[in-house]
Amino acid sequence: MKSKLRKITINVVEYLYSVSDQYHSETKTNTLTVKVFFKGQKQTPLIIKCMTVDDCIMGQPLKSGVKLMNKITCSEDEVNLNKPQYIKQFILLGLKNGWSGFNSMEIQNGFDYLNELGFETDKLKPRTTDNLFPNVI
Repeated sequence: MKSKLRKITINVVEYLYSVSDQYHSETKTNTLTVKVFFKGQKQTPLIIKCMTVDDCIMGQPLKSGVKLMNKITCSEDEVNLNKPQYIKQFILLGLKNGWSGFNSMEIQNGFDYLNELGFETDKLKPRTTDNLFPNVI
């Protein structure tokens, strides 16, 4: 059986990570989960989740690739969280936010991580019933 964990090395430290998604039919949303482990420390992962709208053709947009405007670089970039460059940035932000690989942390908001990297994420967020009917009390 093939392992779903992939390896990435940052500053000579080896991490294992997985990227998965789960579709929610009742809300037509999709939750993407990135789990990162310090090698040998599977009990204390960095867990980052994003609940996005589900694209009926592509599925989870952050897993298949979606163009997002980056306010820092003033460019539109294709963000695909299957690409190691984004996993590396998420790990570095997790470390900056207090994860060491040996400590437990609450689940992190993936939109906060993407926003910190400069990306505009509003088009990915599911609309709530409040947004659908703004004039209804």
